[in-house]
Amino acid sequence: MSLCTWKYPFCKLGFVNTHRTLYRTRLNVGLALSPSPVLLHTDGSGKFQEYKKGSGSNTVGIIGGLSVNSTLNFLRNLVNWSSRDGESCPPFVLCSDPALNKELLLIERPSFPSVSRKNEGTELDPTLIVENLRKGCSVPFLHMGECVARELKEAKLKPLEAGSPLQIGVLATYATLKAGFYQEKLRNEGFEVVLPDKATMEHTVIPALEALNRKDTEGAQNLLRIAVQVLLVRAANAVILASDDLQDLLPPDDPLLKKCIDPMDALAWSTIKWAQSAKEGT
Repeated sequence: MSLCTWKYPFCKLGFVNTHRTLYRTRLNVGLALSPSPVLLHTDGSGKFQEYKKGSGSNTVGIIGGLSVNSTLNFLRNLVNWSSRDGESCPPFVLCSDPALNKELLLIERPSFPSVSRKNEGTELDPTLIVENLRKGCSVPFLHMGECVARELKEAKLKPLEAGSPLQIGVLATYATLKAGFYQEKLRNEGFEVVLPDKATMEHTVIPALEALNRKDTEGAQNLLRIAVQVLLVRAANAVILASDDLQDLLPPDDPLLKKCIDPMDALAWSTIKWAQSAKEGT
């Protein structure tokens, strides 16, 4: 059995695959819905070579989206954290295809009439993609939102005030917030969700992303600090940085990072836990 973590531009998930995934030079996502009986690799000539059955029971597949840096950060965490205490990193296969976004939209759009009627520039709800793939696949998926919510649940956070609910803030783009990618999963674990209001989005989050595009890192950092502080003032116990651009923006020694959660970290830990369980056969 092998695990594949999939990074979509604003959707990150993973799925378990029992050596039945077919990899081509150009990823054909449609084949993921009708898996091949064996895992295939290509040699230098592009010809397929059959992967030995029964090997790599805890193999991890990583399918990257448009954010190559985010994919590499995930891989770095996976390797470093799983190699602690003398343990070896689980075997993995990495595929990073910038065309994944477009191919996914072409494949998934016909499955959702409400999306098909919209213009071609519409961003597809990532939760729909996850659930649609789950229905078409007999093996379980790792969902980024579920990984984050589960890690927070296991952290056993305490309310800021006795008797008050545990609240988690979420900072992201309009598209991610509208999709409810994290909100539903957090509420399922008993958390209340604190989202940035319109003023916070317009005056801090969006300008921070715009500053990044202008290569104004310092300006983007200051705006992100303000956005995080706003949610903390509204009694959020922690803040999820649910955007690739925001996750590595603050310097490592910034005290605010103690209150921030990187979803990639949660996905990495969940992947490591799965790999350990698969290796032990539990």
